[in-house]
Amino acid sequence: MPDAASRMPAPDIVAAYRHRVFGLAMRLLGDREDAADVTQDVLVRLWQRGGAVPPEQQTAWVLTVTRNACLDVLRKRQTRETYTSPAHDAAEATSMTHGPDVLAEASDFRARIERALAGLSEPYRSIVLLREVEDHTYEDIATAVGLPLNTVKVYLHRGRQRLRDALRHRLPAEDLDLV
Repeated sequence: MPDAASRMPAPDIVAAYRHRVFGLAMRLLGDREDAADVTQDVLVRLWQRGGAVPPEQQTAWVLTVTRNACLDVLRKRQTRETYTSPAHDAAEATSMTHGPDVLAEASDFRARIERALAGLSEPYRSIVLLREVEDHTYEDIATAVGLPLNTVKVYLHRGRQRLRDALRHRLPAEDLDLV
């Protein structure tokens, strides 16, 4: 019988998921500190239990654990009633080679998209983020959110439509072609 140390994944597996976990947590939570905490928790779980997860299921397992950890943080926020919208540095949205007007427009556009995403209810928000932002497969998303594959496809379609509708109310007419 193998001991716990022989089941643990190599450090490179943890390193391979580090950025994915943080990126998803950041998008779901909108707070760098909370995302870093969730990332640490998920990577510790991966280190402890990842060796027991078959390699072909690791991505879905990591997505599931990350999403669930983020939902726990969001529930705690709601009970404390301290949730605020995420604020992002405009320098992250675009390159520093652009002028202040372009930076302001990009920051405003990004803020509108983030508000629209934040307005989506679960599981639409998670599904849209996992597919459109994180570019995960439908199968991995279905496993991560615990829904059948066809339901994920339907919810993705509905989530995209709800996002489009929300952005129609927030974007000038000339920007709607981008959505």
